[in-house]
Amino acid sequence: MNIDYISIGNRIRTARTNLSLSQEQLAEKCNLSTSFIGHIERGSRKMSLETLVSLCDVLNVSADYLLLDNMPENDMVLNQVLNEAKKKGSYQYAKLSTIIKALAEVIDKI
Repeated sequence: MNIDYISIGNRIRTARTNLSLSQEQLAEKCNLSTSFIGHIERGSRKMSLETLVSLCDVLNVSADYLLLDNMPENDMVLNQVLNEAKKKGSYQYAKLSTIIKALAEVIDKI
């Protein structure tokens, strides 16, 4: 199996920019140098498993997504949000579920 470091780097860059983080901010949150983040995003340097886990945590994405461009079947963040809504009652949960479904339908149009 060949690992496509350039594609992995592109997904990291996309996740970082989606969170409006600079390379410097991401580097600081992951205890890495800014230049190393740049190398990872360009696919010119390999990262350790520890770095991958740190990036996944900070960027709030799964390793499957970064490594293989596979979105997880079960999104922990979405589950946490829904669980918080459940604690506030069935009305809030239903409301949030409706909003999420509506966003999923129109996301490509935004």
